[in-house]
Amino acid sequence: MAGWGKADNKTASGTIELAADGSVTGTSTAFTTQAAVGDVLTANSIDFRITAIASDTACTVVDADTAGATIVAQSAGASYALSEKPSLVGNSVGGYTSENIHGVDTNEMAANKTQEGAAHTGWNHVRTVGSRKIVETLVAMSKNGITGDAEDVVFEDYLIAIATQPAAASVTSPADAEFTVAATITGSGGTLAYQWQVSTDSGSTWANTVDASGTAATLTVTSTDAEYVDANEFRCVVSATGADSVTSNAVAVTIA
Repeated sequence: MAGWGKADNKTASGTIELAADGSVTGTSTAFTTQAAVGDVLTANSIDFRITAIASDTACTVVDADTAGATIVAQSAGASYALSEKPSLVGNSVGGYTSENIHGVDTNEMAANKTQEGAAHTGWNHVRTVGSRKIVETLVAMSKNGITGDAEDVVFEDYLIAIATQPAAASVTSPADAEFTVAATITGSGGTLAYQWQVSTDSGSTWANTVDASGTAATLTVTSTDAEYVDANEFRCVVSATGADSVTSNAVAVTIA
């Protein structure tokens, strides 16, 4: 990243309204010059990650911490902040009871030398194992070496979006059943990976498909496949290194 810690904060003018579908409507905002896809927009202490910018007063966001989480709507006139901070690692990762990433600057270090046990300014990873708190320094920098508002040029934020959801298939045996997903990734150099999954219990549980095309954008289920069963449901998990994975809608196959 161009900057680390609290110096990643960016200029944010005006106020916003945030709908439950993730659409943001700004008043006196300047998203095209002050923000970028991948930035974090924080409103009422909730972090949202920007996935698209349509104009100075319109952008789209998702929950910054949990992929697919329900958006908490914000009323018109809400204040907000912009930053380039990374997503939280999340809870219960790798068996730890809690994990978090904190940006710590020199002002915080001076005011509270035990700031989560941080030994350096920059990004610090705090995790709890049993009764012990472990602090790992991910990036350490002096405050003088941090430049705010600069865009990510070394480590870009990768964001995946599903452009076209798969459609349900209705076939007459032994015709193949095909499902296709179209996805995009924002950030140069990102490579998409696909993993189709099947559910035999109306979506209660999912397993990776054993079909040969299960890691392609188009899944082809033939009449000789064990998963060629009427009412089975299929979905695709789209992922990339450095990005949160995105799961498509679930669609069923009807076999006559």
